[in-house]
Amino acid sequence: MDAVGYVTPEEVRLTLRKLHSEDIETNSEKALRQAFADDLKPIDERGRWKPSSLVILVGAIVFALVGVFFYFSLGRSL
Repeated sequence: MDAVGYVTPEEVRLTLRKLHSEDIETNSEKALRQAFADDLKPIDERGRWKPSSLVILVGAIVFALVGVFFYFSLGRSL
């Protein structure tokens, strides 16, 4: 800050960039991680991201459905 008390445009730009980069809603990766994170404990003991149990369940069901589809469409013809 200047001695007179004015803020330079460069200081305003740097502050706005810092504020904007820390905001979760403007970063799509952080927003998705927050949306799919576990509600009770989003970070485990080792500091890694922990997905929601609903995301894991839906992923397992989709994986099983894809496996059944490939089995009946390709596996039976071999």
